[in-house]
Amino acid sequence: MGKITGEDRVYLEDYAYTYLKGIKREKHGLPVRAALYGHAFRRENKNFYLIYGASCVMEELEYGRDQEEIKKMFFDSYDLIGYVNIYERQEITEGKDGCYLFYESNEAMLNYMLVCYERRNRADARIWESKMETKSNAGLFRRLLQNILLGCAVIIAAASIAAIGDYSGMYGFTFTAARALQDTE
Repeated sequence: MGKITGEDRVYLEDYAYTYLKGIKREKHGLPVRAALYGHAFRRENKNFYLIYGASCVMEELEYGRDQEEIKKMFFDSYDLIGYVNIYERQEITEGKDGCYLFYESNEAMLNYMLVCYERRNRADARIWESKMETKSNAGLFRRLLQNILLGCAVIIAAASIAAIGDYSGMYGFTFTAARALQDTE
């Protein structure tokens, strides 16, 4: 959209403003390119832009969607009126340079924000599950190794106990063990 001239007026709906402010904060200093949806018209030598929706271009591209698809899914009753780059230090100040906030029922932007929120929660959950799975796999391996060693000890103990009660069995066990040692040398 660029810088607003003294003749232009931008009216930004509150949900769209909240979304833009949130993605600016999330991107940690990176410039954010956002698509803007709404209506643009000219009256009495002034341009008016009513912005009802916004979407982060890069985030949507990561999910395989372009701005036209987002428009069809959420903002079908609005026009794609332009793009804006938002920088970390840039503030959208009401009344400054012809930009004003307004409050109106905006189900389209609310639905889009809910989808974005759910997407972020799923991504956060996958990261957490991955970390837990890594820890779980290490613990699982450790428990498996402990169980194998415990099983070997039980088998040796059982064989020893059985051999003690039977002298010929014990002699056969020691003879077999001695022969196995000789074969490995």
